[in-house]
This record gives sequence, structure tokens and C-alpha cells, in this order.
Amino acid sequence: MNAQRVAPAILALGTAVPPYVVNQAHLCEWLAEALREQPALARWLRSLYRFSGIETRYSVLPDASLPVDASRFVPTRPLEDAPTTAERMAIYEREAPLVAITAARQALGELGIDAAASITHLVAVSCTGFFAPGLDLVVAHALGLRPDVKRTLVGFQGCSAAFNGTRLAADIVRGQPDARVLVVCVELCSIHAQPALDRVNLTVTSLFADGAAACVIGADHEEHGERFVLDAFNTSFATDTDEAMSWRIGDHGFRMTLSPQVPRMVGGLAPLAVDALLAGRPRPQRWAVHPGGPSIVDQVVQALDLTEEQAEPSRAVLRQHGNMSSPTILFVLHELRRRMREEWLPAPEAIVAMAFGPGLVAELAHLTYVSEGIAFPFARNRVDTSEESRKPAHSAHL
Repeated sequence: MNAQRVAPAILALGTAVPPYVVNQAHLCEWLAEALREQPALARWLRSLYRFSGIETRYSVLPDASLPVDASRFVPTRPLEDAPTTAERMAIYEREAPLVAITAARQALGELGIDAAASITHLVAVSCTGFFAPGLDLVVAHALGLRPDVKRTLVGFQGCSAAFNGTRLAADIVRGQPDARVLVVCVELCSIHAQPALDRVNLTVTSLFADGAAACVIGADHEEHGERFVLDAFNTSFATDTDEAMSWRIGDHGFRMTLSPQVPRMVGGLAPLAVDALLAGRPRPQRWAVHPGGPSIVDQVVQALDLTEEQAEPSRAVLRQHGNMSSPTILFVLHELRRRMREEWLPAPEAIVAMAFGPGLVAELAHLTYVSEGIAFPFARNRVDTSEESRKPAHSAHL
């Protein structure tokens, strides 16, 4: 195969969520109970949750099922009683590999027998935790990847980081046409719930959740059947927006700043980024927009003149899972693929995918969905929490 002409493609996708499902309405009342001494703030919180666009989220923490006063992660917790960053990293080290491995196994399962043996490179993407030996090694060992697999960690790049991982994988495949790259994104946003009652923190708490997604990227070939060909990528930066969205390590976890102007900024940046990505290509009918929150989706829909039907895969992921940071856009592609499978598409379909992260940065990709018109079974995996599944991970507990 000619290395100059090879086109990289997503050959398989997998998604996973941790075992604790959190009903958004229940969580709202749980937090309102914690704010019983501040009724005005509790009323504001109920309005915030009512318009969040979320029905369920998933977490590695069981706290929402506990009495509110028993949780160390509730925002009313005194600072001295809240989990330290070290304690939160112990949870991450124990739980993040489980969700990541589940998503990766689903992706490898789509490729069939001996898929793990074909993986030449592993890209691990995460911004919610660190440990060493790291996530990449734990995942490689658990999946039985070959000892010489080449590993890269993409860290601390927020909601748009899946694009950094897939772009790196695409570049690897262009240079090494026989390469197969496993990209694994995992985030445990819930472990960074802050002991703070400011409205920015409560807004962040209303949106973010835990999950993982994985994809396998290799050279495009018709023998792969269904796939997303990665045609082009684009990165765009907004000026004077460095502090609009930030993610910093503190003594009690990682803390996000999120300006209420971010949706407006995204609405201004999105059309320019799309124009740069398309560069003469026809405007597609299919869109995969990272649902950072309902206002983000609203602004992108308005700025790009999209229909609600075009935005529905993104809203469905937000509704069912909340914002999981980096894995979320792969969940949207997974959902979009499910819908296109149901339509039995006879011809390739172009897609623009986009996400936004600290900076303010817009990351985009132009993809082409190719299918042989065959219906495939579709199921989203929950994490296997059996003792056997936990062997690759460490067992630090709070």
C-alpha cells in the first residue's frame, strides 16, 4: 500500500459507562436537600437542573444513593472534610482503568478474533487523573496487547481531546499504513465535585459525568465494511479567551472555571472553524457536535443553521449521559452510527464532528461514513465490576 495515498479510518467503536446510574431529577433534589438552609440557592438549582437537557448520568461514586449528609462529595461539605486530591486520584487509579478497558474491549470485539494482536499503537486520553505506571500500561496489560505496543498519553486537554488522540492516530496510519491504533478516552469528572457553593461550581456539577470510549484507527480498505474515513482535521483558537474555560489542579481535586459567555464564544468560533475545515467541500447533512451543555448545542445550531434533527444525536447523548468530557464526541459518533445503520444507507455520508475545550479551542474533523448496508447489533456496555475484571487495576480505597 502506498504510504502517500493511504486514508486513515475509524474501523471500530466502543463505549462504556460506570455502574452507578444517576437520575438527574433525583440528583437535583438530593443537592437541594443539602442546600436546605439556603432556599433561594436551592430554587435556582432546581431551575438549572430543569433546563440541563439531561435525564441520566453515570458515576463511579455511589454517593447520590446515600443520605446527603453521608457524602464527602456534596458541595456543602466543609473543606476540611472533603476528599483531598490524593484521595480522588486513588479513586481514579482504581476505577478509570475498568471503564476504559470495557470500552476498549467493545471496540476490539467489533474487529473480531485476534484484534488485540493487531494493535501496534495505543493512545490513552484523559484529563481527570494521573498515576504511574499509568493508564496506558494498565489497559495494555488487561487487553493482552503485544509488549512492543507503542504508547502515548494525551493529557489535560479537556472536552476536545478525543480529536487530539484520533488526529495523532491518523498521522501514524498515514506514515505507517500497516499500523492499527487503539485510542481510549476515559474521564471520571464526578470525582472532582468541589466543596463550593458558587454558581459556576454548581453549574459544572449539573453537567459533567463519567464514561469512556474507544476506537481503532487503521488504513481505509473496503474489506473493513462499515467505517468512518478520516478525511481532514482542523484546529481553531479564539483570541482573548484563555480564562473562559480552565481546568486546574487544587488541593481538593481539579477545579473548572467556566464563563457564562462560553456558549456565545462557541457560537462565534464554530462557523469560522467549519469554513476552514470544509475548504471547498460540500456542506454535509450529518453533524456530530460535542454536547458540552444545552446552551452550547443551541449556539452551534443557531450559528451553523442546523435543524433539530441534525442536532438530535448530540442532544440524545447529553440527555442519556451528560457531558463526559473527552469520550463524549465518540459517544455522539456511536449514536450517529446507530441511526445511520437503521436507515440502511446505500451511499457514503459526509459528517462534520466538533468539540470545544480550554483555550478556547475548537477541534473538528471531516469524516465519511461508509457502510455495506448491513444492519449490525448495537449495544452500549456497562462496566464489568467483577473481581476478575478488577485484577489489572489497583485497589486503593478512600
